[in-house]
Amino acid sequence: MTKIAVVECPRDAWQGLKDFIPTKEKVSHIKSLAKCGFHTIDAGSFVSPRAMPQMADAKELFGAIESIRCETETKFLSIIASEGGAKRASEFDFIDAWGYPFSVSEEFQLRNSRKNIQNGLEDLKRVKEIADKQGVELVVYLSMAFGNPYGEQYHHDIVYERLVMAQDAGADLISLSDTTGEGTTEKVIELCRMMSKVASVPWGAHMHSTYDDAMIKTKAAISAGCTRIDTALKGFGGCPFASNALIGNMPTEKVLTAIEGLEGYTHQLDPLEIESAYNSALNVFGGKH
Repeated sequence: MTKIAVVECPRDAWQGLKDFIPTKEKVSHIKSLAKCGFHTIDAGSFVSPRAMPQMADAKELFGAIESIRCETETKFLSIIASEGGAKRASEFDFIDAWGYPFSVSEEFQLRNSRKNIQNGLEDLKRVKEIADKQGVELVVYLSMAFGNPYGEQYHHDIVYERLVMAQDAGADLISLSDTTGEGTTEKVIELCRMMSKVASVPWGAHMHSTYDDAMIKTKAAISAGCTRIDTALKGFGGCPFASNALIGNMPTEKVLTAIEGLEGYTHQLDPLEIESAYNSALNVFGGKH
């Protein structure tokens, strides 16, 4: 049986919300997720609180969840959007991985980090140096990998070019990111097949989707060789820098159902704990999206 690594992303679920979620509620939700058996929890990000007010409590949040990490085999990941963010994250030696967004789209790179592609690449190299000293895994998210809503040129050769840049900069793992839900089933299959052939490091997919399309996208990605998928319970979340309308994450419950329906594939999540975490997500996010 091939085990699919499921990465839960509460950070992505709450990052675009205008109403600030109290840190205690975030910690409680992460605690419930840590009991489920996820491969990794994307727990927060070290970014400018002016750009993303929901992340203003990053230092307090990670200080509070260190004890949770000690009680679980689930890895903890933090998003790092700059060298400065990496330095702030370095204060917490229990974080297992840093995620760096590196875009296929020049426009989105500017929106997300206020850097062009070349400046983003140089910043990524500096982050890699800090990550190596810290002993953390560097996950590079290829944002806008599945399409471009800004009228820029897009084709698979550009995705491949960014992949090579990220690998040469030292990425330990690549995640194809469908930031605005551009990924049709056909695009998912084509890109995952490409990654299966050319990626020199492990890789996965961070897709955004409507609730109803999530299962078919999951099956398409897995059929084309993807064994790591990012999710968020109930599909909450989306990137506030991508467009005016947030396109939700892949709903965890839909992804798990899809995996369970595929012969030869499995996951290691506990269904009872997932139910409890699902209720926690409803309590934390219900009415806020």
